[in-house]
Amino acid sequence: MKKNKFIAIGLSVALLGAPINIFAKSFKDVKKDGNVSWAYKYIDELSNKNILNGYEDGTFKPNNPVSFLEVLQIIKTLMNPTEEEMARARANFMETANANSVPEWAKDAVCYNLYHNTITTKTLGTANTRGFINNKVFPNRNTVATYIARALRLNKSSDKSNLKYTDIDKISPITLEYLPELVRNNIFSSTGSEGKFNGNLAIRRSEIASISYKTLGYIENNKINSLFDNIADDLLIEDKSPENTLNNKITEIVDENPGVSIINPPENQPIENNISNPNDVNFVGEITEVNENNGVRVLKVKIKNSDSNKIEPDKIITINTYKNHKVGDIVNGSATLSENSLLNIKLK
Repeated sequence: MKKNKFIAIGLSVALLGAPINIFAKSFKDVKKDGNVSWAYKYIDELSNKNILNGYEDGTFKPNNPVSFLEVLQIIKTLMNPTEEEMARARANFMETANANSVPEWAKDAVCYNLYHNTITTKTLGTANTRGFINNKVFPNRNTVATYIARALRLNKSSDKSNLKYTDIDKISPITLEYLPELVRNNIFSSTGSEGKFNGNLAIRRSEIASISYKTLGYIENNKINSLFDNIADDLLIEDKSPENTLNNKITEIVDENPGVSIINPPENQPIENNISNPNDVNFVGEITEVNENNGVRVLKVKIKNSDSNKIEPDKIITINTYKNHKVGDIVNGSATLSENSLLNIKLK
């Protein structure tokens, strides 16, 4: 089932406006006999299908890292959801995307991946607070492998006999459960780069071209299970050691358990502590105004009461939502209290 798809990865122009169709054979920095000749086939074929794009200056920048939101955009585009499916995803998760500062171009991708449990709401919150949304840090190979496997509904496996990585003991335990199937389906290599998986390093654009090409082949030849079959194991793993950098950017894996706090765990270990954020507040408010903008309802809500004495009664806040509210409705919500304002506002 070949379908025309567009993936915007790392392209500020393409992500904000119309795609720029620059084929691999014309990229200044991607040649058959160049430094990334191994990726030429993937970049060439996907760009010719209008799935991958280059930059406005005619380059592809194959060594640039791929961002957290770009990975989610790639997954959504490859999975090619129906408009009905996207409508359900937006209805369920657009508020969460709005509350976590997701830019307009990536909101559908975030909603899709939340809807299909590729990531969780806690993942997104962590990404927002730790700089993944604004590209201060980039997801690493552990992260990308895990998200691709979840998106494809691949089974976990304890049989690691097909994994030949010399650094297998350094791979995230959760990622390690998915790698056997990713390797078996030829989406990831069994030997990695020079024998190493390098789980704590970022994924480059040349590498995501290879992964996208192989993932697309898998999708076209396999039936993907129902989203309800995908129960995500969540973790939050980070490694801030100096050697785990790319282009002077620290690379981390973003994930977590719902309701779990965010602290610094040992390398490649899930977080298990349960500590609430003291700045999280709950409130009850009355809707005083409803406007609509491109299908999104913009609500003015007057606070009636809250569990924080720092939120004054009758304070007016603005909330974007897809839910069908009307003036006079009483709503419950939550937010994070900052020094001068409320952040991450969402309705319950």
